[in-house]
Amino acid sequence: MRLTKRGVAIALAAATLGLVAACDKPAPYATVVSDGDSAGGEATAWCFENGTFNASSPSSDCKAGPANAGTITVKPGGSVEVDVPPNVGEDGWTAALASSDGNLAPVSFVRQGTSYIRFTVPNDATGSTTYVLELLALHPGQNAEKARGLWRFVLDVA
Repeated sequence: MRLTKRGVAIALAAATLGLVAACDKPAPYATVVSDGDSAGGEATAWCFENGTFNASSPSSDCKAGPANAGTITVKPGGSVEVDVPPNVGEDGWTAALASSDGNLAPVSFVRQGTSYIRFTVPNDATGSTTYVLELLALHPGQNAEKARGLWRFVLDVA
């Protein structure tokens, strides 16, 4: 069998497209739900394989996503449900809620073995309060300093 120049060019183009497609992996998706409102989105930052997310010097296998995974409206005292991919739940993850004034709200979780949490929005939240919910995906057996990914959701108090 003899390959023509055109056949070789087509084979090389197909192989190149396959490699490019393999490098463009989608980052995992997380979802936040409260009182019928929901937001879901791709990780703000995600590192594949053994990469570690570090804003100042990200690993070469890290992917930057949107600045925020989504925004939802919440009510003071309302319930917020968070769902991350099952593999993130197995490896371990953290959730922390900070108010717009930079103070940590009394909501912080470290989870392993589950991909779901539910928490209550602080009752003293007012309509001028905005919270940022940050979820960190951890490498198995590691702490938040060795995060492999980050989701950032904005929670507007109604």
